[in-house]
Amino acid sequence: MKKWLLSGAAFLLLASSASILAPVRAKAMVINVPWDVTLLRETMMYEDEAFTKPAGSLSPLQTVHITKRDSGWSMADHTEEKGYLIETWQGEKWIKADPETLVPGKYKAETATITLVDKQELYDEPLQETASGTIISPQQVTVTGTIEWDGADFGPPRTITFYRIQTWLGDKWIYDSFYKEAVREKAVSTTVDLFQDTDSFELPYTGLTKKGTLKTGRYPVTAVWELPPTLGDGSPTWYKVSLPEGERWILPGDELAGVRETTGKIELPTGGKGFAKPTYYDDENYTEVAPGSYDAFETWKDGELEWVHIRTESEALWVNPGLALKVRPAGIIPTDDDIPLTSRSATYKYPDWSRIHNMKGFFASQTVKAFEKWLSPEGITWYHVHGTWDDWWIPEKDAEEPAAQPVEPEMNSAAVFGQNGQ
Repeated sequence: MKKWLLSGAAFLLLASSASILAPVRAKAMVINVPWDVTLLRETMMYEDEAFTKPAGSLSPLQTVHITKRDSGWSMADHTEEKGYLIETWQGEKWIKADPETLVPGKYKAETATITLVDKQELYDEPLQETASGTIISPQQVTVTGTIEWDGADFGPPRTITFYRIQTWLGDKWIYDSFYKEAVREKAVSTTVDLFQDTDSFELPYTGLTKKGTLKTGRYPVTAVWELPPTLGDGSPTWYKVSLPEGERWILPGDELAGVRETTGKIELPTGGKGFAKPTYYDDENYTEVAPGSYDAFETWKDGELEWVHIRTESEALWVNPGLALKVRPAGIIPTDDDIPLTSRSATYKYPDWSRIHNMKGFFASQTVKAFEKWLSPEGITWYHVHGTWDDWWIPEKDAEEPAAQPVEPEMNSAAVFGQNGQ
């Protein structure tokens, strides 16, 4: 039996501490289950969930919208004994959830010519299990229809497409194929910094033979192609770079795009962390930068967050002045005060209401010793304490977060890719 639907999953987030006994909490993943299916063959409709009252049939290669699954439906038990309630011109009807006769996604009849740039296997039906064994070479083909759906089991969407094409063997299908006309490049004038050797290609497709390898360094960029998000990878971006031998496409795994030159001084009144490139601010690979004034020569923006490239006595480092002053605001003083923790206590990564570390209810009643404190402009004293695996900030006497907080950009990390700061 052909299967097209993957099973879902869930994972547990565990919290532990020498002085904390926290409950285990489950975090469910978002499952992208299709609510539109395309019929591959003539399909019977029924008035009832038990499939005892026939109500006509539906012709193949049409898409129907699911309004309800039967009470026994599950992704782990997907068989023709289960059913879908669908919308029809006769009202809602039931069809069997039979993977032999339907596939997820919407069918669209169309006529287009596309240019394949790689070998493609032909399929008898829009199912991965129906590969014909026939391979066609790169060429132009005529598309007569598509079936497209979100193929991600969970998380961000990932579009999967079957293309019906004309061949000497009749209509066949190709699966998730790259073709020249699919490239939606956007002209830009910027740069990209590479931090590791990167393969280059004639087109933005890794299935082609690479044209060379670009060493670490900065390269001029004339166009980009931003792909849809993929699970765990964010939104990958292809860059068209200008080289002496011509234009080439690269898909770096570690890059910095849109760096701008600048001049002047940058002030770090309480110091901060310096990095080889913009990264997570709590990354362990950093150099402590002492309080002072530094020469700046480059900037890079991650949304509203600006990183600055400065020169220190020993090396050039990227710093985040805005975040540095949030993490260590001016006016921090040493202390050895004892701070009580209760079930109402919450901890924060730094003294800012938006940067919560542990929610209320996380702690057992106890007393901890602070080593620093800071009085906020609102008159609340924040205490810095040593945690089991990190240092935390705690507002005085279980202070409540203000009822309304201004929306702030995420200040904890920088995405080291994309076209931010163009």
